[in-house]
Amino acid sequence: MKSIFTFILLLVITFSSAHAQDGQYLMSSNKLEVRSGPGLQFNTIAEVPQGTQVYVMSSNYGDWSAIQYKSMNGFVITKYLTEDSRIADAERASKEAAAKREAAKQAAAQAIAQAEAAKRAAEEAARKAIAEAERLKREAEAAAAAAIEQADAAAKSKDAAARRALADTEETRKAVEEAQRRAARGGDLSSTPIESTTPSYGSSSNTSSNTSTASSNSSPRSASIEISREDKYSSWEKKTYKSGATPTSFNFKGKFDYKLDNYLKIKVGKNTEVVVKMYKMGKTEADDELVRVTYINSNTTQFIRNIPEGEYYLKIAYGIDWRETIVDGKKFGTFTKNALYEKSESILNFNTVKTSKGINVPSYNLALDLTSGGYDAGGQEDNITSEKFNEN
Repeated sequence: MKSIFTFILLLVITFSSAHAQDGQYLMSSNKLEVRSGPGLQFNTIAEVPQGTQVYVMSSNYGDWSAIQYKSMNGFVITKYLTEDSRIADAERASKEAAAKREAAKQAAAQAIAQAEAAKRAAEEAARKAIAEAERLKREAEAAAAAAIEQADAAAKSKDAAARRALADTEETRKAVEEAQRRAARGGDLSSTPIESTTPSYGSSSNTSSNTSTASSNSSPRSASIEISREDKYSSWEKKTYKSGATPTSFNFKGKFDYKLDNYLKIKVGKNTEVVVKMYKMGKTEADDELVRVTYINSNTTQFIRNIPEGEYYLKIAYGIDWRETIVDGKKFGTFTKNALYEKSESILNFNTVKTSKGINVPSYNLALDLTSGGYDAGGQEDNITSEKFNEN
């Protein structure tokens, strides 16, 4: 059977905001008198030469503005102030520089992330290559052993055939000698047939015909054959689970990270039920960790949430009629009809990524089903056994 296996990446993004700076620097367009209050009736406490820069603290005094000039605070007439383009240009240049620094920072972070992803991909490819080489080696060793066994069997068969040929030749020689002796005594050859273990074809004598009839009447007959199909799962316990449950045969409790609002959304088609096992990848295959085991019924959509950060692959069992038993003291579960087992080649990356705008939280959609046409020459069949699927 062929499985339909698709992924869609979703990203959940949070954002942060910035605050604007208050206050502004202005420049006097004329010689200004700085007074102790917002009005001509207040005393003059200083004079500001034309073109001098002052810091305006507030312009909410009618025609007057509160300023800071050198180490003193006072009030000047607002219409004699003009914006200092040098400050605006400096602030604009500062913002542009900050934006460039942030862009460079993001580019560096992205490059680091891409390098890490490339490293992980290379490690996974190397691991798969080693596993494939080991598999090919085992197949070659098995093929060599089978060839040797076949050669030995052929040699034994040849020796047995030679022995049978020698025995037949010797038997024929003895029969000819016996016939010659009888002929020398004048005996009736047709009334005394020669017995031989070798077959005789085309005999037309009456004696041969009578012997054949007697043999036919006295030969044993075979009893009638009864054929019945054995159900090897008849003693297994049939189990029914709700979608989202963990089958008891795995004796496993899932691992969760409730700080992460991520998910794997799985939609199962009408032709199968599935059991999905999620494995968090370690540095080596021996370090891989089982995180979730989930049973999902046909025509059902199930969310697997709060998945710990990391990279994952899946083992998936397809089929109908889930049953469980105990084999050598260990619980074992399997589908008994239309069963198919596979390990996904796609890697699901649930690592969060921090950016200047917030945090990217990956989530995925997964669609699973079986085609109704069965296996075909180019289709995908089991790539793992049921025993491999049941391993933790």
